[in-house]
Amino acid sequence: MASRSESGAYNEEAFRHLLAIESKRSEQSGRYWQIILVHWTDAQGGIVQMNSDIAPKVIAASFRSVRETDYVGWYRDGRIIGAVLTVLAKESMPQVATRFKSHLEEVIRGEIGIEETSHMRILVCQPHELEGFESGG
Repeated sequence: MASRSESGAYNEEAFRHLLAIESKRSEQSGRYWQIILVHWTDAQGGIVQMNSDIAPKVIAASFRSVRETDYVGWYRDGRIIGAVLTVLAKESMPQVATRFKSHLEEVIRGEIGIEETSHMRILVCQPHELEGFESGG
């Protein structure tokens, strides 16, 4: 089931399966997790296909920014890359998310340049916010 690309990122089906497993695991353990979503938008704010030269760099930057217990994959193939931050203490979630988002943004900008990231969006979501993102994104 867990299928990865050459970059090491999970494909959308496998990534979504892992999200479901993580949700169930967190319910049972009482631990928390967050997902970081990286995508590009057009002038109207709609999510667009990620440039094929940029996507591998964003995936590599994501892997350099996560811990070994976290994972990276396509939340929406070709459009949205997700990084799941697992096993978080509820109290530390805001700080972890802020640090991770800033670090990832810095690493991606270093990889592809500031001009290429002008339409990049990085969102930090709680699991329950994904449904709203799906209907609005």
